[in-house]
Amino acid sequence: MQNLLAVCGSYLFRSLPRPQDPCCSTVLQQTADFLGRGRTLALSQTKDRYARDVKKRCSRVSRRAIALLIFTFAIALLTPLHAQAREHPRVLVLVSSGISWSDVNPQEESGKEFLEALGPATLANLTRHNAAKTTCPLDGYLTLSTGMRVTATQGRASGHCPDIPDLSSGTVPASSINSWRHDASRQNEQALPGTLGQSLEENGTRVRAIGEGAAIATMDSAGKMAKYSSRADASRLTSQVKAALEDSDVTVVDVGSVSSSAEIKVSPTSLNATPADGLPGVDRVGKPHSEQILKTLTAALRGASDNDLIFGLDVADHSATPHLGMAFFREPGSKTGILRSSSTRQLGLLATVDFTRQILEVSGANIPDYLVGGDFSPERDYGLAGNLDWLRNQSLRADQATIVQARFIVLTGIILLLSAVLLGVLLRRKKLRSSPHARKLLAGICLSASLLGPASTLAAYTPTKMLGGTGGNFTANALKMSAPILTAQFLLLVLFIAGVFSALCFAGGGLIARKWTYLRYSAPILVAAIVVMVWIMVSLLSGSPDQISAMFSSAATAATRFYGLNNNKYSFLFSAVLALQCLIFAPLIARFPHKGRHYFIYGFSLLGLAVVLDGFPWLGADVGGPLAMILGVGITLNWVLGRKVGVGKVAVLVVAALLSSSVFVLVDKVASPTARTHFGRFISEVRGGGGGIIVARKAQAMINSFGGPIGFTVVMVLVVAVIVFKIVRSRPGYSSKRRSLLGISASHSLEPVPGAYRFAQGVILTSLLAALTNDSGALILVCSGLFTLPAINAMLILSAEEAKPVLVPEKNKV
Repeated sequence: MQNLLAVCGSYLFRSLPRPQDPCCSTVLQQTADFLGRGRTLALSQTKDRYARDVKKRCSRVSRRAIALLIFTFAIALLTPLHAQAREHPRVLVLVSSGISWSDVNPQEESGKEFLEALGPATLANLTRHNAAKTTCPLDGYLTLSTGMRVTATQGRASGHCPDIPDLSSGTVPASSINSWRHDASRQNEQALPGTLGQSLEENGTRVRAIGEGAAIATMDSAGKMAKYSSRADASRLTSQVKAALEDSDVTVVDVGSVSSSAEIKVSPTSLNATPADGLPGVDRVGKPHSEQILKTLTAALRGASDNDLIFGLDVADHSATPHLGMAFFREPGSKTGILRSSSTRQLGLLATVDFTRQILEVSGANIPDYLVGGDFSPERDYGLAGNLDWLRNQSLRADQATIVQARFIVLTGIILLLSAVLLGVLLRRKKLRSSPHARKLLAGICLSASLLGPASTLAAYTPTKMLGGTGGNFTANALKMSAPILTAQFLLLVLFIAGVFSALCFAGGGLIARKWTYLRYSAPILVAAIVVMVWIMVSLLSGSPDQISAMFSSAATAATRFYGLNNNKYSFLFSAVLALQCLIFAPLIARFPHKGRHYFIYGFSLLGLAVVLDGFPWLGADVGGPLAMILGVGITLNWVLGRKVGVGKVAVLVVAALLSSSVFVLVDKVASPTARTHFGRFISEVRGGGGGIIVARKAQAMINSFGGPIGFTVVMVLVVAVIVFKIVRSRPGYSSKRRSLLGISASHSLEPVPGAYRFAQGVILTSLLAALTNDSGALILVCSGLFTLPAINAMLILSAEEAKPVLVPEKNKV
């Protein structure tokens, strides 16, 4: 093209008239005559004819120049468009199942060869989760095909992963397609298996699939496969990939699975099921086929050139225990680094659905609006060895959190049971036979339980060398640790950090009590609530890096988005807000009742901050959280300030909750589609008529969190019984004697601590509302109780009077 423009330009330049040409001489002469104004031009008949000939010649030259100029500009304008249509590089997608970065050891031959074949690339871990916690190979291929999370339910009832159907006919069987469509619709009404292949086909992109998994990933919506061939062995795979790249625009290769479908045990239920093996164990090592798959992956990489665009992702687990998988991205001229996705907003963490969007984007195909995948961006680079070290450490942290979370349920249950028993004892006894130091120690132990949330985050950032390594962020020794040792070490570390936090809260509370004596019993709890607020704010402002590694995190296999607050942290958030409001405003309103309006403003300002932290799209992006928090905390604040709460005030709070959610939706809509949160997408799906499926799924998950319909029914019956008893108790005919006989004296027992009773009421109300509007209802009740019950026990212990021994007079001796 450049040569053509140069020739046209040269010809055009030669065609233009020169100063010595007759036409230019004539023009110069006429100009001089015009400037002279007084001269008489006497031209002969010969000169007139010569002038006409020159004019004709100039006209012909001008027409040629204009035509050539137009032609040149047309070529210049059309050529870039033609180049744009051909500028998309060849794309190679390598899909595996069961490989993680812990399988890549640069000191071994297989790992060294793989890294050499990979070359300069940006790396990441991949969360394989689709709908069930254990991701089967077929689930991963369908998720890549759909761009949404899909679990194939057909065949899971047998207790292992379903097999890929027979593809010998060149088309996926209609029965399988129908089954997968039904499975996809359970996640999202718009989800359609075959989206990737259909979009590429409509774009005119030539697609080649090598291996059964690649055929499933690239089929169209009707189940018709792309140009398909079975995968050759490792010795011939390089030439097979090289030939496929020459003949296609997008080549997808299934390099194989570490474990067969029959070897991966799964739960018979499809969605959000506990792994069939029970509590997860550390099984990152001991995979006999991982080295073979790594060699196959290396052979496929050798078939690509430096100018090809390469995606690599491991889409499925190798056992019933979920782990983070391998992911990488290499483009021409790229450098090493760690990837971040706009969907997870977590450094080094990508999702399977991200690759669906990226493949369509680099191919120039149409991207459906409902796809949830994000964009890639390299963020950090510690060198190849450092990047591997960082990613394996992140994977180890995620495994650690997954293992500990399962066992932490038992610890949490024990803490809540002991706290409830202790609360029942303290409510009936105003005096304790113990010294002030012993009571303070017991209160400190109780407060430590309230601070397990921030303590687990600090424990997650403890260097790995404390977990069995010898230095650095990652060691092979840590991978080989048994689950009991890993659990014991981490839980002991969490309890130790929580104890240190408790001591600091008592020290800070002592300083507060010196100035405000009426806060002497609640000051440590106020400091603990501030610690929780700081923990949550730091987590949000730093991108929530602890969301996959801390005890109260969302497990790395639980969702596609990890920024913001999960239901566990949300429970700590509203519990801390209620503690700050009730324990501060209750004594203040008793001493300075004329400042009630100021306290009202301060209280709702704190509530507004909490709502922003929980629901703002760039921070929390929660759906049901702000609704429950505004209503529950708003009602409690009115109670604390001595204001009546009627139907009108409840209606105002409901309207305020809906307005805040509407603002969050509008803010979310401003962002690009790849950066929108699940909040904005939920509203869009509701408008499109697909909200019913999501609401039904969330409701089912909420009921299952209570142990199923029976457990949920028991909880609801207890709630209704308490409400009815509260109404009956408030009737004039209900005597105080009956009230005391039933042991309902919490309000009287908590009188020494101003605001403690309202604090308990507010947490119960808000947690119940939140449990009914979020999909992890039981977890919300557990985590809010974990902060509240020990905190109330600590205040009761500190406020209890010291029981003095009764002196018995001696009898007179006879």
